[in-house]
Amino acid sequence: MDSADMNSPQAGGPSADGVASVCGSRQPMKLGDLQKTITMAQIAKAAGVSQGAISSLLNDRDYGIRVSEKTRERVFKVCREMGYLPNDLRAVVRMYPELGEFALLVSTKYAGGLAHPFVSRIAAAALAAVPETLGSIAIGFYDETLDYSAAPDRLPHPVATGTVSKFIFIGPPNASLIQTVTKRGHAVVALGHNVALPGVHSIAFDLTAASQLAIEHLHQLGHKRLAIVSGPFGSPDVAINELNRGICIACEKLGLTVEPHNILYGELTAAAGAAALTALLGLKTDATAIFCLSDSAAAGILAHADTIGRKIPGSLSLLACGDDPLATLLTPALTTIHLPVEEMAARGVQLLENLTRGCGLEDPQKTVLPVHVVERATCAPPKAA
Repeated sequence: MDSADMNSPQAGGPSADGVASVCGSRQPMKLGDLQKTITMAQIAKAAGVSQGAISSLLNDRDYGIRVSEKTRERVFKVCREMGYLPNDLRAVVRMYPELGEFALLVSTKYAGGLAHPFVSRIAAAALAAVPETLGSIAIGFYDETLDYSAAPDRLPHPVATGTVSKFIFIGPPNASLIQTVTKRGHAVVALGHNVALPGVHSIAFDLTAASQLAIEHLHQLGHKRLAIVSGPFGSPDVAINELNRGICIACEKLGLTVEPHNILYGELTAAAGAAALTALLGLKTDATAIFCLSDSAAAGILAHADTIGRKIPGSLSLLACGDDPLATLLTPALTTIHLPVEEMAARGVQLLENLTRGCGLEDPQKTVLPVHVVERATCAPPKAA
């Protein structure tokens, strides 16, 4: 479901403040409201199931007893109504998901882990958005290629402990891992990627629009000969492909042609940016502006340009994508496309809070956040020939 289809609280769509609302929302449970004097026999009688089924559900074990999802919901509803407090913290979290912790699960594809600019921005913003009563987020890493259903001993620690009920995923989806989490009835939000799996709400940027805005901005300044610093050649990365798609759409719309020798491929790091500038100048490029798919690569271009005495935006304008904190610290300050990373993380935390206090999602849902150009000092009209 696209964001355009999510306009009613009944559909689990965003409310007036842009945060998804959920049906059947309830007040958060407090441990002080619960009691241990209730027995499994009482719960079994009230729910109309056997004590074996109750034990299977509370201990998250099969025990040879098959318990349907409908029965699970009925039992947990009875437990909540009775205010039952299990001895096992994992059972408490399954029964009262609002009492569980938050977890940030990061794909190992992000080099440097928490040091990666995108990941660190999300982590800082998410931590700031977590309610003061919790005040922390568990961190774990996952391999997007691993089948966790066949290797449960390799589950990320926050998943394996069973004490987390609110999961934020950063990176390409791992279906087996997400299904392990959603089968437990836990809330899942995917940031930066569209995850078309039941029980998952994705929050992403309009990256196609981002690169279109970049090309249009340079064209409005008068640039008709452009160079592109892109990701690795043939990369399967969805974000890179969306950005490249936006470039193609904008160029076709504006009647621009980017010469093949003016497209540089690399890892979008500062070192790759510096190497791209060296390659462009070695080819005696006729480009008057460069669009980088990342701020880090643009930082490398600026640093290398300074060492060789190449003025930006004197002979070359430079525009990037991301609006990382470093963009304002560069000299000159970097003109870039703002990706609302902090807003995305804060929305994700609030959405998880809402989902654990109401009904979970059945169908996958998606919210797309808008982007915009942030004009600083690295773009100017091209010099007259």
